Amino acid sequence: MEGFYKRAFKLALPMAMQQFISISVNFVDTLMIGQLGEIPIAAVGLSNKVFFLYSLLLFGLCSGGSIFIAQFWGKKDFKNISKSMSIMAVSSVIFSSVFFVMGAFFPHFTMRIFSPDIQVINQGAVYLFIIAFSIPFTGLTNVYEATLKSTEHPVLPMAASLIALSGNIFLNWVFIFGNLGSPKLGVQGAAIATFIARIVQFMILFIASEIRKYPSRFRICDIKSISVNYLKTFFSYTVPTIGNEFLWSLGTVMYSIVYAHMSTQTIAARNVMETVESFAFALLFALAGATAIMIGKELGQSNYENARMTAKKMIVFTVMISTFTLSLVLVFAKPMLGLFHVDDAVRKMIFNTLIISMLFVPIKTINLVGVVGILRAGGDTKFAFCTDVGAMWIIGVPMAFLAGILLKLPFELVYLFTMGEEVFKSFVLFFRLRSGKWIKNVVDAMQEI
Repeated sequence: MEGFYKRAFKLALPMAMQQFISISVNFVDTLMIGQLGEIPIAAVGLSNKVFFLYSLLLFGLCSGGSIFIAQFWGKKDFKNISKSMSIMAVSSVIFSSVFFVMGAFFPHFTMRIFSPDIQVINQGAVYLFIIAFSIPFTGLTNVYEATLKSTEHPVLPMAASLIALSGNIFLNWVFIFGNLGSPKLGVQGAAIATFIARIVQFMILFIASEIRKYPSRFRICDIKSISVNYLKTFFSYTVPTIGNEFLWSLGTVMYSIVYAHMSTQTIAARNVMETVESFAFALLFALAGATAIMIGKELGQSNYENARMTAKKMIVFTVMISTFTLSLVLVFAKPMLGLFHVDDAVRKMIFNTLIISMLFVPIKTINLVGVVGILRAGGDTKFAFCTDVGAMWIIGVPMAFLAGILLKLPFELVYLFTMGEEVFKSFVLFFRLRSGKWIKNVVDAMQEI
C-alpha cells in the first residue's frame, strides 16, 4: 500500500507542480492585466477562450494518444511509442492551422462571437492576433508533454514550464507596464510575453528530449512505417476523446456567451473566479493523470485485477485530497480576491460563486478521475464521450441559458444551476466503473499491425 501511494505521488507531484506553475502564471497574468481595469480583464479572458478551445482539442488528442503510449510503455515497446507520438504530432499541426487562421486573419470576427462590447472586441483582437503565432508550437509542446508523462518522465515538462512561465511573468512586467526601456504596451505586451514563453517551452522539451534520448522522440521513418490499419485502430479510440474535449470546450464557450450577455462585470467575475478555483484542481488534475498512467501500464501488461484495484484506490485517495484542497481555497479566498482591482459588487459575486464551486469539488473530482484517469486509460472512450458531453449539453448548457438569459438570475444562481451536470455525471460514472466494462488492453493487436 505504501509503495502504491509513493508511486502515485512520484508521478503526480511533478505534474501538479507544472499545473501549479501554469496556474500561478495565469493568476499573475490576470492580476497584472487587472491593473488596467475590467475591460482588459474581460478582453484577455475572452480571447483566451479561443486558445482554451484549441488547448482542449489538443488535450483530447493527447489524452487519446496517451492510452496507447502508456500501454506500450508497460510493454517497453519503444517503436510503437514513437509511431503513436508521430501520429499525435502530425495531427496537432493540422489542428493548429485552423486556429492559427482564426486568430491571425479573423481576430475581430472571432471576438464578436464572445462579446457584444466593442472595447472588449478591439482589445481582445489585438491579444488574439499575437498569440495565434504561438499556436503550432503549443501543439507540439502538448505532444511532447503527453509522451513524457505517459512514459513516467514528468520532471522535464515541469522544468520546462517553470523556466518558460517564470520568464512570462518577467516579460509581462516589462511589456505591460513599460519597464526596462520598453514602451507601455498593456494588453499587447501581455500577448508578446505569452508568445515568447510558449516558444521557449517548446524548444526546451525538444532539445532535452534529443540530448537525453527520452522516448519522446520521433523520426520521419516512424511516420512512413504507419499502416492504414494502425491509423484506424489509433483513431477509433482517439477520435472520441477529441470529440469529447472539443464539445466540452464548446460547452464552456456557450457558458461564456451566456455570461457575456449578462454583463461585462459577470465576465470579469468569471475569469477571476476560474483563476482562483483552478488552484484547487492542480493536484487533483495531476492525480487523474497519474491514475491514467498507472492503469495504462497495468493494462499494457494485462494485469487486469491490478488495474481495477488501482482505480478504486485512486478514487478514494483523490476525494480525500479534494476535501483538503477545497478547505484551503476557502480559507485563502478573500485575501486572494483582495489583490484584484474590481469593485465590491464584483468581488462579492466572485466570492459567493467560489463557495458554490468548492462545495462541488469532491463530485467534480470523481468525474475528473473517472473520465480522464480511468475510462480513457482502459480505452472506454466512447462511453466517456457520451457521459461527459451528454451531461453538459443536455443539462448544463440549457440550464445556463434558462437561468442566465431567460430568467436573468444573478451569476451565483446561474452557476449553481449548471452544477446539475456534475451530479448527473457522477451517478452514471459510478455504475460504469463498478461494472468493469472499461478494462481493456488496446495495444496487443496493434503490435502485429
